[in-house]
Amino acid sequence: MNDQFQNASLLELFLLEAQAQTQSLDQGLIRLSTHPASPAELESCMRAAHSIKGAARLVGVDAAADLAHEMEELLVLAMRGQVLLTPQQIQLLMQGSAALLQLAQGSTVPGLASLIQQLQDCLHPSKKTLQPVAEPETAAVQLPPSDCAEPPRQTQADEQKRSGTVRVSSDRLDLLLDLASRSLVLSKNSQHFTQQLMRLKKKQQQAKRMLEAVRDKLVEQQLPDYFNTALADLGQLLSDTAAQVNSSLQHYDENSWQSLLLNQNLYDAALACRMRPFSDLFQGKARMVYELSSAMGKQVQLQLSGETTSVDRDMLEKLEAPLVHLLRNAVDHGIETPQQRKEKGKAELATIALKAWHSGGFLFMEISDDGRGVDTEQIKQRVLSRGLSNADAVAQMNEEELLAFLFLPDFSLAKQVSAVSGRGVGLDAVQHDIKALGGDIELQNSPGQGCKFLLRLPVTVSVIRSVIVQLQQELYAVPLPRIETMLHLSPDDISLLEGRPHLWWQGDAVALLPLSQLLGFSTAPTESDNLAVLILQDKGRKIGLVVDKLLGEQNLVVLQMDPRLGRISGVMAGAVLSDGSPTLILDVDDVLVSAQTELKQGQNLRFSQKAAEQSSKKILVVDDSLTVRELERKLLSNQGYQVNVAVDGLEGWTMLRAEPFDLLVTDIDMPKMDGIELVKLVRADARLNRLPVIVVSYKDREEDKNRGLEAGADYYLAKSSFHDESLIEAVRLLIGAAKE
Repeated sequence: MNDQFQNASLLELFLLEAQAQTQSLDQGLIRLSTHPASPAELESCMRAAHSIKGAARLVGVDAAADLAHEMEELLVLAMRGQVLLTPQQIQLLMQGSAALLQLAQGSTVPGLASLIQQLQDCLHPSKKTLQPVAEPETAAVQLPPSDCAEPPRQTQADEQKRSGTVRVSSDRLDLLLDLASRSLVLSKNSQHFTQQLMRLKKKQQQAKRMLEAVRDKLVEQQLPDYFNTALADLGQLLSDTAAQVNSSLQHYDENSWQSLLLNQNLYDAALACRMRPFSDLFQGKARMVYELSSAMGKQVQLQLSGETTSVDRDMLEKLEAPLVHLLRNAVDHGIETPQQRKEKGKAELATIALKAWHSGGFLFMEISDDGRGVDTEQIKQRVLSRGLSNADAVAQMNEEELLAFLFLPDFSLAKQVSAVSGRGVGLDAVQHDIKALGGDIELQNSPGQGCKFLLRLPVTVSVIRSVIVQLQQELYAVPLPRIETMLHLSPDDISLLEGRPHLWWQGDAVALLPLSQLLGFSTAPTESDNLAVLILQDKGRKIGLVVDKLLGEQNLVVLQMDPRLGRISGVMAGAVLSDGSPTLILDVDDVLVSAQTELKQGQNLRFSQKAAEQSSKKILVVDDSLTVRELERKLLSNQGYQVNVAVDGLEGWTMLRAEPFDLLVTDIDMPKMDGIELVKLVRADARLNRLPVIVVSYKDREEDKNRGLEAGADYYLAKSSFHDESLIEAVRLLIGAAKE
């Protein structure tokens, strides 16, 4: 045996053969379920069974050889036109394919004897009447004799031997990639020496010019000859040194460039060793879909494309569970019965399409079906029945917002729990697995026509495309797939909502949080007139992370942290930048959890606003209506005032005691603490009793106005007669213009 397979047993080679041939057999049988007389598919399936039989005989797995023989005989009869395969017979062949793979793996197959007997019954007219069919019009295909005396066809193992395939442990591949990445980093770092040599060359040229100038001056003074000789020798020495530096620089530059190319190729080759074709993930899925749909009385075919798309082997393994979830959901929830499809004018045979491709540095995977799609009305009913939202809010939700409920834990549209679905863990688990890989998932729905799941993932979990950010003097890497967009803002782009800084982006109010604070930095972020912001999305909610600088993108090799360090909050792994400096790759999910916690707790965020500091007059607006708060905030902000807001009297009272204000504008009817009580507390406080107060209320009766003024308000405005000028006039009357 070839030395490349000296560690591989015959049984291991047989398993490789069985895996490839049963996959081919499954795909052919599924196509035969719709075109049972197709000569090309019948020949393909027969050849696969024939190859497995020959390989099984060679390695002594007699049970597999016997089973493959009966399957081959049935397919031969179908090729000769002596029988038209029925759905039941195709199902038997499917079961046989699954049993062959189990036998190749060394497993025991329950009911194997019964399966072989059922196949034999299909072959003998005395036990089961055959269904003769017309001879196909296409050219006849030469078949092997029924006793299969010819040697087996070339196996996959033989093809591997011819191509020089070797077996290497995953640990050695990881080590190879790690060494190649370090070598590439060192090679890139060496480029800096070229710049240093260039600077040295310029300094020598400058020294030579200075020496020549000095020599010219000295020559005029008619110095002794030995001075002239010494100057000439020194000039020659500088010229010779410059020539050597120039030659060395040229050779170093050439060698450095060649080294960089060589190390880049080494790294690419090492990375390619980790990559596997997507067909490895597709293996067995066609059979699974066929068996599941048959058990549910449905007719479904699986169409595959992009089998040669390469993907990291670790990612391939971690995509297995999400893909199975999505395929099972498609068959169970998405695909209708043949009768239902016929009534809708659809083909009785449904289609689930699975494809993969590379684009823009990402790996995309799409799972689509032509079934019923998702009924958004059913989602609304389930949301209301579980009390996840009220009727008014549900009525205003768009399709995207409703579909997001499908990814919640313990949420399912199934009417009853079955062996396939209904427990509410499918799409939640899928989303969790995809995010853990640094990717995202999108559901596109076409009611009555089907739905599509689009997965976007990094090509490899070993190398992550990241954005490098600076926090004070430290550099961190943020995985690019998790970033919605990157922005540079001026202080004027920032608004205060609920007392916190926000950015309006694509119609949404995005909360701004300093990344340094979420990572536990003890000092506030560096202030700047040009704020760098990363916008991330977490469960439909966008959050903006403020950093000091955005330093560009890099492909980083993931270096796992030493387990002795334990878990580090907000950190996923380590990496080495292209200049050789170490950095930490942030765990985006961990950071987002910290962000949500801070927002819920309402902690005082250490985030300053330049525009706010430029206003000499500061106003607090207290109102439980978001519309009124924003209207008043915008009116006053447009006049140059610095405006903070609070959602009720209690929050307003807390803010008044925490920082100074020049004016209080408050509503009356509010939860927790109304405006009258708030004004009374202000007037009773020795530090705040001189603070001007404006009451803006829907209550416009005279007794309501008197009640507000008696509590201590300086001005009372009724919202029913409220207009822009009335508020601005009242503010200017009490505290003057925004800037003195």
